[in-house]
This record gives sequence, structure tokens and C-alpha cells, in this order.
Amino acid sequence: MSQAQKTPGSTLLASPLIAALWEMRSTLVSVFAFSLVINFLMLAPSLYSLQVYDRVLTSRNMTTLLMLSLITLFLFGVLSLVEWSRSRIMVRVGVRLDHVLGKRLLAAAHRLNIDQGSSAGRSLLGDLAKIRYFLTGPAMLAALDAPWVPIYFVVTMMLHPWLGLIALVSAVILSILTYVTELLTQHPLSRANAHAHEARKISDVNQRNGEVVEAMGMLPALTGRWQAAQDGHLYEQARASDRAAHVSSFTHFFRLLQQGLILGAGAMLAVDGSLTPGGMIAGSILASRMMLPIEQLIASWRQWIDAHEAWKRIDHALSLPEPGFSGVKLPAPKGEIFLENVYAGPPGSTTPTLKNITLRIPAGASVAVVGASAAGKSSLLRVLAGVWKPLNGLVRIDGADMQHWPRADLGPHIGYLPQDVELFDGTVAENICRHGELNSEAILAAAAAAGVDDIIRRLAQGYGTPVGSGGTFLSGGQRQRIGLARALYGTPALVFLDEPNANLDEAGELALDGALKLAHERGQTIVLVSHRPNAIRNCDLILMLQDGQVALFGPRDLVLQSLANASAKTLPQQPPAVENGHAPQ
Repeated sequence: MSQAQKTPGSTLLASPLIAALWEMRSTLVSVFAFSLVINFLMLAPSLYSLQVYDRVLTSRNMTTLLMLSLITLFLFGVLSLVEWSRSRIMVRVGVRLDHVLGKRLLAAAHRLNIDQGSSAGRSLLGDLAKIRYFLTGPAMLAALDAPWVPIYFVVTMMLHPWLGLIALVSAVILSILTYVTELLTQHPLSRANAHAHEARKISDVNQRNGEVVEAMGMLPALTGRWQAAQDGHLYEQARASDRAAHVSSFTHFFRLLQQGLILGAGAMLAVDGSLTPGGMIAGSILASRMMLPIEQLIASWRQWIDAHEAWKRIDHALSLPEPGFSGVKLPAPKGEIFLENVYAGPPGSTTPTLKNITLRIPAGASVAVVGASAAGKSSLLRVLAGVWKPLNGLVRIDGADMQHWPRADLGPHIGYLPQDVELFDGTVAENICRHGELNSEAILAAAAAAGVDDIIRRLAQGYGTPVGSGGTFLSGGQRQRIGLARALYGTPALVFLDEPNANLDEAGELALDGALKLAHERGQTIVLVSHRPNAIRNCDLILMLQDGQVALFGPRDLVLQSLANASAKTLPQQPPAVENGHAPQ
């Protein structure tokens, strides 16, 4: 059970956002107290008008006018100070909320992306920014003032019941108009947002792949797709705006009508002797003040809807169950890997690309994974590195289920080089040390092991050279070799390399060959995907995948002999170690 659910007092605290706000309840109580003071002080203009019309104009006493004016001026000063204090407190509530939830949301977004392949997590920090703006914007201030509307209603009723009744009916009608606006615009806005999301995706793809688009003249086709999505967004947005404008125009007409009714009714009551002229002016001011929070809520209804949607997404992300661990810290892995009936596929997909994989890789062994395109080679490395969770079956490291290892504990013992190497914005040194603490000795050792130390030293700023977002300031070969150094940083027990020589020249191939030999001598377990003989010849074992299943697995020479026999159309001689998918002990 989460901490939010354990907190006594309200079932609403099951919402992580409400639980976070509940931790700031003393601050929020002061905000409500300030709101009460503000709304009481807002009575000052109407009371001032009442006294001026009914007391000063009849007595013509300038001293009374002076004293009333000074008192009202003082109250206005206090009102401004209290409003300023309330705004400052709300800004700090938003900052504290961001501080409390920011890291959790970033982790939740990462988890959604890894576990479900969902893009919903990408907007979570933007959703938090919406909530923060909502808490400090006019929508929340209107909500804080709305509960004190009855104060103005009671005072208006004290002046005359007819004035209070007109104000009450007006408030109800305006609330109904707000609800009608929501009903009329909800579906068009939902469709408009979907089209806008599609347009953004097309634009992002265009920006990320600008070189491909330019080289192959794809811009007109992509522009056409973007325009179609954008037209859908604009059409639905216009429909929603038109409907809202119809209701808004009627709301504006009714607002003017309400002001006229209040003033006309006050004048009629004043002529009848049931109300003083000062009461007529004060009633008009009070009715306007009573309607102000309601009008502000109507004007900010879109912010309320956006904040509500953002709130639901944040609550959903923060309510997802976190992986449970025993609390017992497992020892550093030696590198033995065992896959037991593993079925796996991309996150969010139910169709496996790996099927019934069972094999054991001894600690310190080096394995070359080969096979045709789409055989499941990269999928296997993602499963071994923990990037994909198995749909079924287990992946064990030194006998322990990989899911029992907290990633913060297991990650330093894994080196992973994906097929598409991505570097993070920062320096070369920061990328090699995985953006952790700069350990010069370990950084230099990893660069030397990857054979990239000389290349780095020749860069403009050496190890302090910025790589750019995604490593755009470097060549493909440089990115791959720095990515290899990152994978070898800290001498991890498990090293997974996906096509590590895809972008390498002859010097890079030699450096990779040396890195693999050194890792093998150190007893590191290596699993690499490659089709090049230079990489395969240094491996102890070869694993051949076909259609996501193990076709051959065993000692390098025996597997190569089996493949040679099959190629020569002779009867394949299965190596003894291939039985049951197990390598020799």
C-alpha cells in the first residue's frame, strides 16, 4: 500500500497529487485564510459607496468624508498586501510540488516508455508544468474566491431580498451556460488535440531525420501529411471555438442584462422608499463582485479541463505499481546468464519476436549471435540487458531472476552498446562515465580499453569536448567507439554489443578486436551481434537464431562446421553441445 493510501483522513489521498498537496496542508490553510480576509476586505468599496451616498451627501460633512476615505484607503492597502502574500505563497506551493514530484514523474515516464512502449510518459513533465501554472494562475485564484461568494450574497440580501434574488438567479444561469459550453466543445476539442498530436509527431520525425528527408526529396510528401493533420486540428478547433463563441456572446449579453436589472431594480426600490440611493449603488457593486469569481471560472474553464486531464495522467503514472525488491543487496554478478523458456517482444506488443529461448551462457564466455535479418538478434540483446521484459519465462543472472535486481544496483555491472548509438548532451568524459561522478582513472581506462583514447585526445577540447544532442557533433564511427568506451566503463561483468563494428573503419576494427580480447582476458561475459568474421573469430560460442528461435548454439568451431556442412548440402552433423540449447560446461 502506498504512502498516500496509508494517510488517514480521506480516501481522496489515494491520489498521489492530493497526497503531495496534503503534505503542504498548513500552507494551503493559510492561503484559504488569506482568501477569507481578501473577500471581507472586498466589501470596502460597497460600504464606502453606501456611507458616502447615505451619510456624506445628506450631511455634507467633509470630515466624515475624509475619515471614510482614509479608512477605505487603509483597507485597500491591506487588501493589496494580503493579495500579494497569497500570490507568493501559491507560487511557492507550485515550486514545492514540482520539487516533490518532478523526479518521480521523470522516473515514471521512463518506466512507461520501457515497460509499455508508451509515448504518454513524454508529456508528464509538461503536465506537471500545467498543474503548477494552474495553481498560480487566475483559474485557481477564482476558485479560492468562489467559496466566499455567499458573503456578498448575504450582504446583498441584507440590503434588499430582491437584489439578492436577482444576483442568485444570475449566478445559476451563468453556471448553466458554463456547463453548456463544456458539453458543446468537449468532443471537437478532443479530436482537435488528437490531430495536433499527429501533426507534432510528423514534425518531430521530419526534424530528427532532416538529412534523409533532404537527400531523398521526401519533404513534399511529409509536408502533405503534416498539412492534413494540421487541417484536421484547425477544423475541429474552429468548430469548438464557434460553439464557445455562441455561448460566450449570449453570456456577455446576459451579463449586461444582469447589471442593468440590478441597477434598475435598485432604482425602483429607491424610488419606492424601500432602499436608499447608497444601498442602490452598494447593491450594484456587491452583485458585480458576487458574479466576478463565477465569470472568472467561466473564462478559465479551458484551463480547468486541461488541468483535470493533466491531473489524471499524473495520478495514473504515479499510481502504477513499482517493482518490489526484497531489500537484500545481491552480490556483484560474476556473469553467468540463463534463459528459461523466454518469449519476448517490443513493449506494448503481445506478439513475441523471441520464442521459447532456453540456453545457458557461462560466466566469462564470449558469444557471437548470428542470423538473418529479423531473426531476433537485437531483441535478444535487449532482453539480456533488461531493456525488454520477457512476456513469459525468466532471465537469470548468477541464478537470480534479473527482475529481482534493482536497476541502480545491476546497471553498473552491465555494458550495453545498442545498434543505434545515442550519446547524451554533454562532454565526451561525461558520456563515458554514464553521466555519473567523473572518475578520471576509470574514464581513461575505459577509453584505452575501447582503443579510442588517441582519437579523444585529438578532439578540440579532448575529453571535455561537447558531443551535442545525440552526439551530432561527432562522426558515426566516433560515436560508436565512445559508446563502446561507455559500455566498458567500470569493467562490467556483462557486456552486450549490437553490431559494434557497423560504422568502424579498419583502425576501428582493430581497436574493437583488441577491446574484445582484453574483455575476454578479464573474464567479462560478452554477447555480441555481428556478421563480420573478425568479431566472430574471437568468440568461444556461436548462437544462431532463426525466426526468433535457437537454430544452433555451441562452440564456435562446431557451429561453423555445421553451417559449412549445411551450405554444402550435406547431412548436418549437430554438435553435441547443441542438445537442449546448452553450451558445454
